[in-house]
Amino acid sequence: MKRTLTAAAVVGAAALTGGLLTAAPAYAADCLATVACPTGVTFTITAGALNITVPDTATLTTQPPSGSPTSWWAFGTLGTGVTVTDLRASNPANWVVTVASTDFTHSGTGPLISSADVYYCSGPATSSGGVGNFNPGQLGPCTAPPPPVGVSLSSSQTAFTHTAGIGVNTASWTPSLSVQIPLNAVAGSYTGTITHTVT
Repeated sequence: MKRTLTAAAVVGAAALTGGLLTAAPAYAADCLATVACPTGVTFTITAGALNITVPDTATLTTQPPSGSPTSWWAFGTLGTGVTVTDLRASNPANWVVTVASTDFTHSGTGPLISSADVYYCSGPATSSGGVGNFNPGQLGPCTAPPPPVGVSLSSSQTAFTHTAGIGVNTASWTPSLSVQIPLNAVAGSYTGTITHTVT
């Protein structure tokens, strides 16, 4: 009988403990009727990345030699354009895009075309969003040569900037390229690489 009573007491204690463990959570505020009862709410914004998107390839149109003295050009836009997406949600949220070019080389034995003969024109933003100033490196209009519009890519140049920025932002533009072809160029394809970098 004594053992039975002891077991029953243990079971009862366990049931009481289980009841305490499953009790309703405590409330941070306990308000009387008609009194506004506040709940503080918090959320966290996670910083994303700053990135740039460019077309894989672009093709320029070769214009016939013209003028006096004679000049010869290839001209076109960089496909679907360039887009910067800034998801850092920072303050300040400023960025700079620089652009550079390699020399253009011939598919066979033709002479190369120097990067100094490659001209870049950003033109204004085709779309933008967010707070701040979106500034083209070359305002344009980016018209076909001659003369070339924009800046020579003999060295790295500024393509676009975002200043006085805060938070998330984005900008797109469709730059043009003008390439002066030397008069000793030969038939065949010329290939070079245009590189955009955002910092």
